[in-house]
This record gives sequence, C-alpha cells and structure tokens, in this order.
Amino acid sequence: MSTHAAVTEFLFEESAALDETRYGDWLDLLTEDFRYEVPQPITPQSPDEPQYTSRMPISSESKGSLRMRFDRMSSEYAWADRPKHFLRHFVSNIRVRRIGDDVWEVRSNVLVARSRTSEETVLATAGRLDVLHGNPKDGFRLAARTVHLDVEVPSAAQLAPIY
Repeated sequence: MSTHAAVTEFLFEESAALDETRYGDWLDLLTEDFRYEVPQPITPQSPDEPQYTSRMPISSESKGSLRMRFDRMSSEYAWADRPKHFLRHFVSNIRVRRIGDDVWEVRSNVLVARSRTSEETVLATAGRLDVLHGNPKDGFRLAARTVHLDVEVPSAAQLAPIY
C-alpha cells in the first residue's frame, strides 16, 4: 500500500472513531505529546497578510485535556450533550509530505456536520494540518493537529466538535 493510501485510510478510521463516539479508540491513535490547536481566524486588511493568528488561539489542547473532555461527556452531568449529537466528518483533498524519518505533514480539508433532535444541522468547513508519526507498515499516530476554520466568528456549535 502506498504511503498516501495508508495515510488516507488512517484519517478515515480516525474520523470514524469520532463520528461513532469511540473516544477511547480515537485517543489510542494519538501520541502521548499530542497537541490540538485552533488558531483565531482574522480578516486581514491586505491579501498578503495571514488569515489566522495563534497569539490567542480559540483552542489549545493536549491528549490529557481531551481525555478529560470525553470523560465529562460520558458523565451524568453533561446535560448539553444529552441527547447525543449526530456527527459526520468528511475528509478530502489529502496531501502528504515527508518531513523527517517516519514523520509526515498531512494537509486536508474537512466538512463536519453536527445535528441533534429537531435542531438545524450545523455545517463547518476547515483546513487541517496534521503531523503523523509512523509508516504504512507499522501504522501511524497523530502527533499534532492544527485546524483552520473557514469562518471568522465561529458559533459554539461549530467549535464543539473535534475536527
């Protein structure tokens, strides 16, 4: 199997674990020093300026903080998560580049659809920059994910899912 195909399969399985609320399985796909960041989108005055700033990120989490979030969601006190949401990740435009020995930079686009009961479905698009450790033979682990949301002022429903 080619590296691109193996990375694509990994991303599909990783997204399925989130969609199916298999949070323990998803956490097992992460390195111990995993970092998850969502930089603040901005509207620059010039098209040459960056569209995101990491000075005040919307989210900056570790594997441990995500584990605590998932534990809270499964507790009896997570009223905002009852009833459970429907969630779907659609991952596309996967680009893989080797940046070291068994270290890969993976860029992709993602569409996340989230709905619950009779509420209107919330759609959110983003670009993702992932760093994977591993190889096609032995498998991959997600070491870092940076999510670049495609909206300057995201709603709470757009911020709730892990991208």
